[in-house]
Amino acid sequence: MIRLFNIDKWKENKNKWPKKGQWLAFLIAISRTERIILFFLLILGLGAGVSWWRISYLENTKVVPTKGGILREVMVGQPQSLNPLFALLNDADRDISELIFAGLLKYDQEGSLIKDLAKDYKISKDGKIYEFTLEDNLFWSDGEEITTQDIVFTIESVRNPEVQSPLRLIWQEVKVEKTDNKTIKFILPNPYPPFLENFTFKILPYHIFNKVSPQAFILEPPQNLTSSGQFEIKVIEKDSENKIRKIILERNPNFHGKASFLEKIEITFIPTTGDFPTWKNKALSFAGISSEQKSIFKENFNIYKLSVPRYFALFLNQNKSILSQKEVREALAFATPKNEIIEKILLGEARIIDSPFLPENRIEGDFKQYKFNLKKAQEILEKAGWQDKDKDGIREKILKEGEKATPLKLILFTVEQEELKKAAEIIQARWKEIGVKLVIRTLEPTKLLQENIKERKYDILLFGQGLSIIPDPYPFWSSFQKEYPGLNLSLYQNKDIDELLKNSREELNSKKRRGLLQKAQQKITDDIPAIFLYSPYYLYAVRDEVKGIDGKYIVDPSKRFINIENWYIYEKRVAR
Repeated sequence: MIRLFNIDKWKENKNKWPKKGQWLAFLIAISRTERIILFFLLILGLGAGVSWWRISYLENTKVVPTKGGILREVMVGQPQSLNPLFALLNDADRDISELIFAGLLKYDQEGSLIKDLAKDYKISKDGKIYEFTLEDNLFWSDGEEITTQDIVFTIESVRNPEVQSPLRLIWQEVKVEKTDNKTIKFILPNPYPPFLENFTFKILPYHIFNKVSPQAFILEPPQNLTSSGQFEIKVIEKDSENKIRKIILERNPNFHGKASFLEKIEITFIPTTGDFPTWKNKALSFAGISSEQKSIFKENFNIYKLSVPRYFALFLNQNKSILSQKEVREALAFATPKNEIIEKILLGEARIIDSPFLPENRIEGDFKQYKFNLKKAQEILEKAGWQDKDKDGIREKILKEGEKATPLKLILFTVEQEELKKAAEIIQARWKEIGVKLVIRTLEPTKLLQENIKERKYDILLFGQGLSIIPDPYPFWSSFQKEYPGLNLSLYQNKDIDELLKNSREELNSKKRRGLLQKAQQKITDDIPAIFLYSPYYLYAVRDEVKGIDGKYIVDPSKRFINIENWYIYEKRVAR
């Protein structure tokens, strides 16, 4: 570097150099080695200064999310009406409704109810009247004010038989009284604590839908559909068959709560999960992947395991002579390999379930559990008189005097679905080891419902049941629900259970109610009307550049968007 200077010329004109240039004389006076050492010392000093500045900067600042970015999601299915009154009928509609509409209440990440459009609410002492007050300054995305008129209109529409909303049964006996534009009352014919969850229903904009005929509610949404949720619809793309293939949502500028960091959400709808690999490098999130597909998203993705309040069980028809014997039911329970099913069929992506309640129901308490034990199952059957005298591998027993021995043969019905079929086959193999012959029959869902479930024509039904966060086991286990459309699939009958479930429905004190349900749990698990199996996780694959996702319990898959206001792609540093 020094050699770039003309030293001879500098010597001749050294008296002409300004004083501030005299440092060059120092460089001329020292040796080349000393100049190199000095150079490296300067470099080290500069590096140390930069490092100190960087450490100081990092210590005095923090990383925070910042606005911007587009979440590109791929999901299976196709929206039909984009109307929340029919969202129960279609997963895609339910997902979109969760993003563009709000309710009086909503769920948080733990599955607890919190306020949404409601500023406050109170419940009367007799548990029959729910009074809600709306937040101030609530507006639809088009600028129109959100008032109790929208709520009244929504409930009236739900109850209108011409609309044919699946929510009609829930609201048909509830009176609605509008006090003013901010206050509204709901009056129930009887106290029912679990009813609080129904106030998560999404509210329709009166100024839009009052111009739509009731018969057209389920059809294509109005072109000027407005939003009360985090996002609003900006673009709906359709294919040549007029089917919705993509919906683009943008941040709602009038949203009442915390604004989302995400600028847009682009949702692409595909026919099956088998198409996910094609989209792997084009999208950031994939809704509802199967356990087998985890390996596809092993790199650069986070897979969120969300607990959904549903379980699968073997419902044992109590009207069948073999299954009316508790010893048989108990042996079958001990011979059912829940862990094997979860590990082999669901690849570990499920929770073992041992009672009619789930962890998120927070019932707890002691109850009888049946850990897999083939030896114990065999001993129970032997003691009960079930023996394999003809050595054909199937146990027999004379159930009525004067009749031939009845073979321990049972028929299991389930939905024609690979996962359930494989689970049934594992059960079949294990039960064979204790001398039980199990015949498996799979049917399409509609056929199974019409031919078997409605008429209760089955020995055993491998089926799923969905629960609510605030549990109400009455529809599933009361003897008054044995006949269709009741959901007592085991045809279970116990007078003590009937009384406990009736009282729990009317008990307003949460501690006392939990006590009643704990007793019901003990009695049901002791009677073994069903063998509870597992609750599968909902798997949500999201590219690791999307942060802020923090969910645990969701009532249904659409609730994966519960805390979407905290999701972000970009970030920045700010002073601490």
